Amino acid sequence: MEIIYRNPDFAPYNDIKFKGTWIKIEAVEILYQTAFARDKKGGLMTGKKGPTWFLLAPAQIMETINNTWEPWETMSSKILGKHLEYYQLKEQWGTIKGSLTTLTREGEFLQLVGEAYKNLTSMDKTKAKVDTPLVYENTNRRDWTLEFKLSAATSSQAKDMMEIIRSLESYSLPLRAGDLIKIDLPYAFSIKSEPNEHIINVDFAALTSIQPTFMAPYDEEGQPMRVELTCTFTEIPPLYGDSESLKYKREL
Repeated sequence: MEIIYRNPDFAPYNDIKFKGTWIKIEAVEILYQTAFARDKKGGLMTGKKGPTWFLLAPAQIMETINNTWEPWETMSSKILGKHLEYYQLKEQWGTIKGSLTTLTREGEFLQLVGEAYKNLTSMDKTKAKVDTPLVYENTNRRDWTLEFKLSAATSSQAKDMMEIIRSLESYSLPLRAGDLIKIDLPYAFSIKSEPNEHIINVDFAALTSIQPTFMAPYDEEGQPMRVELTCTFTEIPPLYGDSESLKYKREL
């Protein structure tokens, strides 16, 4: 039996004529994962489908892609780095040696060492550096932070709203599988913006963070009538310039 949750679920939001953008979230079972992550599932082997949630799109949707570029250290750059260290040490030793060569009596030792330290700490750092190429290293998985404004008009709807939150939490977590260490994996999620997929269109994502903030007023049973629900989804497959989820094919 298919389970479908929706919020808000009162007029005008549940009117077929309502013009708005919704976020459709579907859960799918992860049976196991393979080491090969470049396929469209990110190495997932999937099973049965779980519930579907329709939540009104928040006023702001933050999508994040982080690309890592790092300096590339070659053998030659490391040798040059050692040369800089040697050059700096040579200048420092010259300062210390110049202060200590005037040592004539044992009683002057501390004074002369103090002068050497003063000269050393007042030195300018060697004005030189080794330039290395900046090269591409990695792209982090794309993620979305969604801040849903859930609300209820009746106690029955407040109960349904709490079930939305608790079910999302439950499907994002593993299950104990009967022995001390074995678990069943959390579910993955597909996320789509409707009526079109211009904003979000990802088939397999992990729910990496879920944070409900329960807000007054509360009904006679103590249930909140409003909840700010912050969810962070992270795409499971690695992202490339020709990934299907981008809906744009960069030509080679």
